[in-house]
Amino acid sequence: MANKRYFIWFLVLALAQLVVLTQMVWRWESVLQNGEKYYWETAPVDPYDAMKGRYIDLRFKETQGTIENGVRFSYGQTAYAVIAKDQDGKARITKIVDRLPQGPYIKVKISYITGNKATIKLPFRRFYLREDLAPAAESAYRAAADKEGLALIRIKDGYGVVEQLYIGKKTIFEILQENAIRK
Repeated sequence: MANKRYFIWFLVLALAQLVVLTQMVWRWESVLQNGEKYYWETAPVDPYDAMKGRYIDLRFKETQGTIENGVRFSYGQTAYAVIAKDQDGKARITKIVDRLPQGPYIKVKISYITGNKATIKLPFRRFYLREDLAPAAESAYRAAADKEGLALIRIKDGYGVVEQLYIGKKTIFEILQENAIRK
């Protein structure tokens, strides 16, 4: 009788873990499939994570916004960055608010405040690559310092996922393929 009860608890816990993992994967896939596209200017470097592998650590030029009137924030506080596209189609932070806004936004953390401006930590800062491609991607970014770096970010319901990286008009994978053909 006790073994049967333990077995039922085991099944319930296993099912709960499966549901949680599935929900996490579904959320990111939903953002990639249905999220609105935004291009963010970048300045990346290439570090290594022992658990997850190689990635490009993205540094974004657009990480500051005007705080909505009367709102007070502190370091590490959750806020919402309202996003818009400028005349060139690039993402811009129009304001930082403390309540769920209408329109496109990203859930962020406050890094620091200067006057009526808040600098934020964007939740999408890594673009993972295959182990063998990451060093070449880093070299390609460094070699193309005079070209514009962009990250295509899909945004939906406050979440953002990096879909693609560009140097100039080409994706990082197109550049890596061209470099491999030249060698």
